[in-house]
Amino acid sequence: MSDFDPIAYDLSVAEAELTSFKTWFGSKSFIGETEIVKEIRARPQMACLLGSVLNIPAPDLIKFELTMKGIFRTDLVLGNDHARAFALIEFEPAEKTTLFKRGTAQYRYWGSGLEHGFGQIIDWAWVRDENPDDIVLGNTFGGKIKKSAFAVIAGRDDGIDGPLEQSRFDYRRHLVAVGGHHAQIMTYDDMLKRMEESLTTAKTYI
Repeated sequence: MSDFDPIAYDLSVAEAELTSFKTWFGSKSFIGETEIVKEIRARPQMACLLGSVLNIPAPDLIKFELTMKGIFRTDLVLGNDHARAFALIEFEPAEKTTLFKRGTAQYRYWGSGLEHGFGQIIDWAWVRDENPDDIVLGNTFGGKIKKSAFAVIAGRDDGIDGPLEQSRFDYRRHLVAVGGHHAQIMTYDDMLKRMEESLTTAKTYI
């Protein structure tokens, strides 16, 4: 028993959903969290492309807004039941100040949207590592978790102002780990690019 919904991963449907999302996304500039998450939820096969982006085998389990231990809510979890591997993903706004906000004369502070998402994955890792044999957590995931991956998707590339902010953002998204696991941080633009790469790679095996 688990709180997940089964999903039969279909690359052709994922490609169609990705194409329609890109068309919608391309008509927008900066977007609020509610609006963008609604569009992602309407495209579950596209969402499954994040599995390979996060080094999770082809998902056969999916859940939007999974609640863990009655306290923490995860925007999206993708899982492969055989491998007992799960990717926990937090979506934040794609607004102008999501990544960086008003700061000093020299540099801007990290945005509250990004900080909120990063705080979420720290809590998820804590829940997972605090008691890996917890019966409630096991019931939620349908058994033990053997592999975890974490990601925050927030902001847009255009919200990064200049090489200093780009360097800070790159450092944070490439070199930060939580509980020994790489905690990936992507803009929504980067998410789409990596989904396309994932789709292209997967199609070579068909």
